[in-house]
Amino acid sequence: MSALQVLRAWLGLLALSLGLACAQAAPPDYQDLYAHPERAMPMQQHWQMQPVSSSAPPWAEIFMFQIRFDPRLVDRLRWLSLNPDPDTALAPALFDALDGRTLFLAPSARSLCDGRWQVVRVESISNSSVNKVLQPATKVWLVQHKPGGTLEATTAYGRLDAQGHWAVPPLTCDGSTTNVVFSADALAYLRPDNAQPLPSDLQLDLVYAQPGLRDARGRWLAPVPPSDITTAHWMDYKKQIITPGSGGSGLIDPQGRMVIPFIFGDLPDATAQRRIQLCSNAGLRLLRDARTPRVCRWQRLQRSQGGEALRPVLDAASGRWGYQNARGQWAIAPQFHEARRFRHGYAVVAAPFANDWRPPGWQDAWPMVRQYWRMGRYWVAEALVRNPSTAGQWAIRYGLMNDAGQWLAPQAQLPLQITVPSPAGGRNGHYAQMLAAHLPALLGRQVEVTHLPDASVADYERLAAQGGNRQLLFTAMTLPRGGIPGLHQGPPIDTALRSLQPVTLVASQPMVLAIDSTQADALGIHSTDDLLAYARAHPGRLRVGTGEDGWIGQLALAQLLARSGVDLQRVVFPGRYSDSDVVTKAHAVELVLAPVNGVATAVRRGQLRVLGTTADPAHPQSLDGITWPTLGAHALLAGLAVYDHFILWAAANSDPAANRELQQAIAQLLAKPEVQQQLQEIQAVGGGGSPESLLALEAQMREQWLRAQALTAP
Repeated sequence: MSALQVLRAWLGLLALSLGLACAQAAPPDYQDLYAHPERAMPMQQHWQMQPVSSSAPPWAEIFMFQIRFDPRLVDRLRWLSLNPDPDTALAPALFDALDGRTLFLAPSARSLCDGRWQVVRVESISNSSVNKVLQPATKVWLVQHKPGGTLEATTAYGRLDAQGHWAVPPLTCDGSTTNVVFSADALAYLRPDNAQPLPSDLQLDLVYAQPGLRDARGRWLAPVPPSDITTAHWMDYKKQIITPGSGGSGLIDPQGRMVIPFIFGDLPDATAQRRIQLCSNAGLRLLRDARTPRVCRWQRLQRSQGGEALRPVLDAASGRWGYQNARGQWAIAPQFHEARRFRHGYAVVAAPFANDWRPPGWQDAWPMVRQYWRMGRYWVAEALVRNPSTAGQWAIRYGLMNDAGQWLAPQAQLPLQITVPSPAGGRNGHYAQMLAAHLPALLGRQVEVTHLPDASVADYERLAAQGGNRQLLFTAMTLPRGGIPGLHQGPPIDTALRSLQPVTLVASQPMVLAIDSTQADALGIHSTDDLLAYARAHPGRLRVGTGEDGWIGQLALAQLLARSGVDLQRVVFPGRYSDSDVVTKAHAVELVLAPVNGVATAVRRGQLRVLGTTADPAHPQSLDGITWPTLGAHALLAGLAVYDHFILWAAANSDPAANRELQQAIAQLLAKPEVQQQLQEIQAVGGGGSPESLLALEAQMREQWLRAQALTAP
């Protein structure tokens, strides 16, 4: 058998593919949502704070948060409320500045009261009302499905725990809102009063009152403070958010062209050396007063001639100053609040603040950082920004930097790629469609199933080892991964398989032991007792068809033989299991061990008769209302319970928190009555347990294989 054939035998016919469709919808109109709650938005996608390129940071994505906190307490804050700009498609979240994790509403918390209330939008999460056990207040939009099919929309507040579940639901099942979210134990800061800011290799420094961060080698991190005092002073004025009508002093030449923008206070006249003294604030405080430190620099001017013949004149009609020549003609139209005589080719004037002026080379996409705060292991920056998300207006937004000097930006989780390395159909295809039908409502994202029938060894290794949070593997894989030495002949990807991270067991299906109906009548075999009695009397006479080595049929037959002590001849057929054709058409064997879907049609036709299943006796299986016996219920076969397990694994470099979130969504899915009915119809048992329970199952399967190996050893 080739390596690829062995590989397919190990991993089966399925993985699956989940696609997270990024919600790009605009925020709802509240009045419209109240009037038409059926138009409720789907839950926005999750996102994480990720480092971005330091060479060309996407400033509009970095400085996009609205944050409310008391700056005097920021060094004691642990949680940072990140409420993105309303024009984005991102839901609010809470950022832990010590652990670097982002807290969202868990998928299982997106419905309340047995699904009657659905959370359709997270509007805000507040760090200013986090209580003593670190549970933030969260505002959400909800839609209620009322009796009779009508809908109702409302907003309410609740508290989230560290896993994103409701510690205090936003409302009770009778529709009452919960007011305890704003209880007296809410704190604006969470660390002790004597807590000191955590050390950092980055240092806060100033240039002309403009703050910046330097690394350990003294290099400025972007955005770099300006090196000239004019740009610094313009930024300082802009960050005060100048009101309309504000004025400033500047310098013009004899043609009325602006040489120094109208942004300074009272300027001295240019000197004979053609230089002028420019002064700006030097302190960090945004609110200026007479005690604010100032710094001054001399700026040399370009050589200029003329202007001495012009004299400043007040225009009575407009109340503005301009300049006239010796003939009384306006050489520079009246437009200034104040005007002085020209000296050495320049004149100091006062005019409305130059809102449209930009320093040479300035780009409006650049943020003007107003101040930095040290918070936990991160730096929080407040900046004045102007970009499409602010509708072209200057607005205050916040950004986040880590101690490595990297700016963080929210990045939506990329689509999960769970590849199906086989054609569509079969048991795995059935489970894939089941997940695709129910997971979108729980994850807030679309789910797609794709198939890759010709997957290579390299494809499997890539899925297992390099998938990150985008790749998942869902398969009927033999446990333990890599098999049992001396019993299984593993494919050349054993190492990759053992590196997979557990997510959850999705479903389990027992095997069915069925006999040819004609042979059953001829041999008098109608029950497990009859089978064992005949096998003792005729050792090796009965042939049982199973799949290849390593699949669950081999283990089920090994347990049956070991417990009963009888001798049945095993006949191996290609694939994971043999179907009914090997009995009903080829007559190659008398009995077959196969899953329900492999024998159901022949059983309904009367061609096969079920002697028992490998299900736990406490959970017998049935078909068309007829309950099948379980082999483990027989005294000689007590304890026999063997299942084919359909498991969701994640790549070695995936995020355990994301894996657990998916596990919780699948657990909620499997608890739905309609899904349980669907599983019952195919004689399957739902899983949904934790990653730890999946690892425990793997250890249990290892013991079963080792026990069967020991019992069947010659």
